[in-house]
Amino acid sequence: MRNHKTAISLTLIGLFAANIAFALPEFQKEAPQSSIDSCVAEVDSFANLEDAKSVIHNVETKERRVSGHKMHIQTLVYGDGEELIREYAANCSINGKDEILRFRIHQKGE
Repeated sequence: MRNHKTAISLTLIGLFAANIAFALPEFQKEAPQSSIDSCVAEVDSFANLEDAKSVIHNVETKERRVSGHKMHIQTLVYGDGEELIREYAANCSINGKDEILRFRIHQKGE
């Protein structure tokens, strides 16, 4: 009878520990929208958007080894008649507090 009570107690402790583990927040694989918005705003501050009729930002994100994310941002600037007038490539590293740690941008075709 004593072994049976011990087995039940250990099972309940294991279930409790598993429940706590599932309740913990997990790391996000994709960057939160606020981080993406911060990096895209940085692109917009450096890019020449003169004569732009529309601007498209293609963003790819991946986790950093420490907190935050790395992003590669392709920015396409279109003028009249859907004509591509400029293209930019940017890399942005951002921490979990939406602070940009590293930013690089260059215009393609120059």
